[in-house]
Amino acid sequence: MDMKETRIGGELIYDGIIVHLFKDDVTLPNGKNAVREVIRHQGAVCVVAVDNNNNIYLVKQFRYPFNDVIAEIPAGKLDARETPLEGAARELREETGIIANNYEYLGELYTSPAFLDEIIHMYLATDLSFVEQDPDEDEFVEVEKVNIDDFVKEIMNGKIPDSKTQTAVLKAYLLLKRDR
Repeated sequence: MDMKETRIGGELIYDGIIVHLFKDDVTLPNGKNAVREVIRHQGAVCVVAVDNNNNIYLVKQFRYPFNDVIAEIPAGKLDARETPLEGAARELREETGIIANNYEYLGELYTSPAFLDEIIHMYLATDLSFVEQDPDEDEFVEVEKVNIDDFVKEIMNGKIPDSKTQTAVLKAYLLLKRDR
């Protein structure tokens, strides 16, 4: 069965710094027309940095949409003409002051595929060294070191709501268990 929807027109409703909102007219597989509101995003990266003592490094930061401080793995949007690996290394260094010698790609995460085209590229970083943090001027983060086994328990107990952190940490945890 062909389930593809075909764009037949549309308009840009909002052109922001991070997101761009479109209202698209589409033809459905059954030939009828519908409207799709889509937020376009340039893409992002996230990194699970694991040291030799089985600790991961989180950043705590205020997240305005939820009016709360949230513990997450280091992450951020891709810059123009930057590869996902370059973005991951940059975000990890800026937010935590960590430089990793090894990166393993954990795959892509579609955060909200019903209305958002954001793809987050997930990485596991190992063989870590430490330099000074260099966050963006509008970024206020606190770095926290947590044992990965304890953090996985927090995820499984529903204490970590961030989807990229849940997904990437659980994938990294399973890879690391397999390699032990």
